[in-house]
Amino acid sequence: MLHNRSFLTAFIFSILVTGLLVVAAPASNLAQDPTGRPSDPKKKPPKAKPTKTEPQPVTITLTVLTDPPESAVFINGEDRGVTNTEGKVQFEKLALGHYNIEVRKDGFNSVTRGFEAGTEAPTLVFKLEPKLDDYIKEFNSLLGAGKLAGPESPNALELVTKLATSYPNRPEVSTLKTLLAAKLVEGLPAVITQTATNWRAVTRDQLVAALDATTNSLALKKDDVRTKAQAAYFRGAIALRDWQAGGAVPPKGDGGDGGGSVAGPAAARTEFENALKLDETLVAAWYQLGVVLIATGDAAAAETTMIKVTTAEPRWGSAQNALGWAYYAGGKFPDAVVAYRKASEIDPNNAAAVAGLGLARIMKGEKDGIKDIDRAIKLDPNSAVAHLNLAIALSQSKSKRDWTRAEEEFKKAIQMNSQNLEFQNSSAEKMLAEVQKRKK
Repeated sequence: MLHNRSFLTAFIFSILVTGLLVVAAPASNLAQDPTGRPSDPKKKPPKAKPTKTEPQPVTITLTVLTDPPESAVFINGEDRGVTNTEGKVQFEKLALGHYNIEVRKDGFNSVTRGFEAGTEAPTLVFKLEPKLDDYIKEFNSLLGAGKLAGPESPNALELVTKLATSYPNRPEVSTLKTLLAAKLVEGLPAVITQTATNWRAVTRDQLVAALDATTNSLALKKDDVRTKAQAAYFRGAIALRDWQAGGAVPPKGDGGDGGGSVAGPAAARTEFENALKLDETLVAAWYQLGVVLIATGDAAAAETTMIKVTTAEPRWGSAQNALGWAYYAGGKFPDAVVAYRKASEIDPNNAAAVAGLGLARIMKGEKDGIKDIDRAIKLDPNSAVAHLNLAIALSQSKSKRDWTRAEEEFKKAIQMNSQNLEFQNSSAEKMLAEVQKRKK
C-alpha cells in the first residue's frame, strides 16, 4: 500500500515537471520589446527608415577667353578676376542660370553678353576693340591744320588709311573716311570754275594737285559719282594744258596743216566727255569740250556746246567769248560780234573779248573795229591774243606797209604766247608764213 502511494507521488511529480517544461518552452522563444517585455509573435517588426541624402546642385565650370589678355571679368556686375597672359580664366561651380558676363580693359571698349549656364557651351570668347578716341583727336587736329594728304607726314589720309586697314568694320573709321573724302574735294568747285573763267591764271601744278585730291578722295569713297566726274575733268584739263604747252598741231581736216600729234586734244576730249557722262551738270566740262572742239576745227559742234554753256552760266564772260570764237571760226561774223559784245559787257576788262569784238567787226566790214583791238592791247598789255587779232586784221589789208606791221605783230603774239595758253602758236606761225610769202 505504501509502495503504491510512493509511485503515485512520483508520477504526479513527473507530470508537473513535464507541464512546466511545456509551458516554459514558448516563453523562452519570445522576443522582447525595448521595455524588456516579450513582443507579440504575430506582429511584424517595423521596417528600418532609409537614410535621407540631400541632392547636390548641378554646376558648370565656365571658361572665359579674352583678346587682349589680362582683361578683367565681371559676372553680374561683380569683379571675378583677370584673364592670364594667354587670355584665359575659369570659374568653377557656377550654378545653372542666366548671367551677364562683362569684360573690361583700359584703352578698349568693354563688351557684355548674356550667358545661359546649362544651355550654352561653357566657353565664352571676347574680342575687345580698342578705343579710337586718341586717333579721332589726332584726326581732328590734322584736319584743322590743313594736313589732309602727303607728301608731308603725318597727315589725315595717312592716319585714316592706317585705321581702315586695322579696323575695317569700325563705324568710327567709316565716319572719318567720309569726312576726309569730302574735305579733300571741298575746294575743287572753285578751282574748276576758275579753269573755265580764267584759264591762264591756273597753273599746271594746281591742276595736278586737284587731280590728286580727287584720287585720294575716291580711295576713301570710291562710289562718289561727283568726285569721279571731277577726276575726269582734271585729267582732261591736264591733257589740254600739256597739248597747248607742247604747241601740238591739229591734223589736216581738223583745222591744222597736217603736222603734230592729236593725242593731247583727243585725250582731253575723251576725258571731258567722260566727265559729262558721269555728271552732265558739270558746266565747266561743257566749256572745255567746246574749247577743244574749236581748237581742233569743229566749229559747228563747238557752237552748239558753247550755247549750252552760256545758257547755263550767262554771267561767264569767258563762255560768251568762246561762243564768239566758235561763231568766228564758222564764218558767222555778225553772230560773233554779238557774242563778243556780251562778253565785254559782262567783263569790260576782258582783253580777249574786246580784241575778238574788234576782229569780228573788221571781218564783218566795220573798219573801225581796229579801235577795239587797240583798246584791248591797252587793257592788257600781256594779252597775246590782242596782238594776234591785230596782226590778222592788218594782214587783210592790201597795203604792204600793213603787211610789215602784221608780220611784227604775229611775231610779238607768238613770243608772248610761249605756253600756247591763248591760242596755238602753230596756227599763228602758219599765218605769219603766208604774210612773209606775200611780201616777197
